[in-house]
Amino acid sequence: MGLFERSKRILEIRKEKKKKQRGEVRPDTKPEELREGSIGTIDGLDFTVLGKLVYDWGGGQWEEFYLEFSDTEEHKWLSKEGTTLELLDEVESADAPDPDELKEGTVFDFQGEKVKVNEVGKARIVLVEGSFPWDVAAGTQVTYADCEFERTGEILSLEKPAGARQEVYRGNELSRRSLEIF
Repeated sequence: MGLFERSKRILEIRKEKKKKQRGEVRPDTKPEELREGSIGTIDGLDFTVLGKLVYDWGGGQWEEFYLEFSDTEEHKWLSKEGTTLELLDEVESADAPDPDELKEGTVFDFQGEKVKVNEVGKARIVLVEGSFPWDVAAGTQVTYADCEFERTGEILSLEKPAGARQEVYRGNELSRRSLEIF
C-alpha cells in the first residue's frame, strides 16, 4: 500500500470513527481480524500490518504481526497468544544470553537490570504472510525464552532462529482497549 493510498484509507477510517462516535454507524459493524494490510491504532498511533508469522510450540500456537507506525516511522511486533497481546521493539542484543543456555527460573543481567526467565522452548514457524525486510520461511525452528524485567515487569523475548542471529525484543503487555482495528 503506497503512501497516498494509506493516507486516504486513514482519512476514511477517521471519518468512520467520527460517525461511530455520533452513533451514525450500525452497531453490528465488526472490526477486521489482523492480517497483512490491516490498519489500526495502538494508544492513538496509526499502524499498518506488513506481515504475519504463526509459531507452533507443540502445545498451541501464537501469532506475531510486523507493524509499521507511519507517525513515528517505527516498526514493532504485536504478539498475540490467546487473549494476551504484547507490543515489542527489537533491541540491541550484544549482552543477551543464548536462549539455548537458559532454564526457567534463571535470573540474568541485561543492560544493567535483572531479568527472570519465565519460559524456554522451541517452536516452528508454520505460516508466513506479507513482507519482511529479511528472509523468513515456514518450517524454520526457533528457540525462545520469555523473560521479565524484575524491577519493571517489562517483557524481554529472546528468539534464535536456526541458522540465524539471535533476536531480542523488549516491550509490554497491551490491554484490548488500546488496540483498535479498522
